[in-house]
Amino acid sequence: MSNLIVMGIDHGNGYFKGYSKDVNGLVLPSGFLTKESVRREDSTGVGDIQYNEFESSLYEGEQYMWGQEVNATKGKFLSTYTSEDRYAQKYYKLLSQFGLASLINEEGSFDVFLVTGCPSREKGTKREQELARVFKGKHNILMNGQQKIIHVKECKILPQPLGSILDLYIDEEGLIDRKEIATSYIGIVDIGSGTTDIDGIDSLRAIPEDRHTIPVGVHEIYQRLADYINAQSPDAFATPKSVEMQFDRSIYQASKRLTIPIQDMKEKIVRETAEYIINELQIRWRNRSKFDMVILTGGGVKVLHPWFKDFIKDITVIEDYQLSNARGFWKFGLLLSKTNEDAVESQNRQAVLIRS
Repeated sequence: MSNLIVMGIDHGNGYFKGYSKDVNGLVLPSGFLTKESVRREDSTGVGDIQYNEFESSLYEGEQYMWGQEVNATKGKFLSTYTSEDRYAQKYYKLLSQFGLASLINEEGSFDVFLVTGCPSREKGTKREQELARVFKGKHNILMNGQQKIIHVKECKILPQPLGSILDLYIDEEGLIDRKEIATSYIGIVDIGSGTTDIDGIDSLRAIPEDRHTIPVGVHEIYQRLADYINAQSPDAFATPKSVEMQFDRSIYQASKRLTIPIQDMKEKIVRETAEYIINELQIRWRNRSKFDMVILTGGGVKVLHPWFKDFIKDITVIEDYQLSNARGFWKFGLLLSKTNEDAVESQNRQAVLIRS
């Protein structure tokens, strides 16, 4: 395992997050554009938006563009957002490959040890096996004309929220950092785009009766607000992505001539969503005092954390909430690599002693 490139990936419904030695934190939208749609949008050839270009051997001849600005363009955004049969979808498979390629800076052939996560409710089910099949094996990708052949030798799948705990527990050298984490009973709330996962982790072991996936995340907030905007003005053509880009404003600007006030409706939708998630959490976690620590993480923290801080006064909000799961997965991979190295070294020492 010590010869493998270690990666941590959190392919969420809203954002793809990745971590490796080459790339210390990749956060990009969970979707991409076709090359043709980008060409049409930049028909003058003077645009300054930069994308990375990809082609996969899974679908030869199809070129796609991925980068930070895909949310802001008018091209047809091909999202990986869904729940049913998500890992079987074409776009999910493609974006997972693009992510693997983006976490290695050079071209060539590489062996990879990957740690990733699945929603808590999917752990130990056929969905976990389907996710492993997406990543494990050989991937042949062209990225900006450079060929990258990536062989995922090992794919370790953890409950998604566990990544943030591992991020606290292990340092960036793959060594134990905070030993008290290993003996603590931790409740974790991971608010994503499509779901909110809650887990109880006792001494780094998941407790099934504390585990629950609530099928609501921040995407529902953006979708409801987009529906409201379009009901006020059908010419606005608001989408969850366009709403997300303007969510900090009190008005939605469909164009320089068309604006829709959204502040009151936005506050109402956020409140109702937060109250629903908290109510579901109360049902599952009837006794929250048993936890030594409660952690809040995930991409929805930015929007919903005030409600959770009011609900659990001493809740710990992960500072780097968008990236913590992926970085925790990567750190865990480093720890496993070091554990394997130590085991091999111990076996070698024993062999020398036996021969002597």
